[in-house]
Amino acid sequence: MRDIDLIIQTLKAAHPDLIAEQLKVRHPGDDDGLWFFRHASTPYEVQLESGAGSCPFLFETDEDTIRRTADTVAEAIRLVERGLGLA
Repeated sequence: MRDIDLIIQTLKAAHPDLIAEQLKVRHPGDDDGLWFFRHASTPYEVQLESGAGSCPFLFETDEDTIRRTADTVAEAIRLVERGLGLA
């Protein structure tokens, strides 16, 4: 199991209304290592980026322009929860 799979599984278990979607690419071979997270309780969207779906992840949100790095699964989960106001 990749880190991103564990992150999504853990987040959905804690927050059943969470929506997690992987970038859909147009051409085979394009980098699809980008996942978007949304929740009805917030207008913001957050994303995690990693070409292999494993740590480290680049974390970004449309709430601000600050980029963060999540070096562990637990840190990625915390960033997503905080970014969506679920923590």
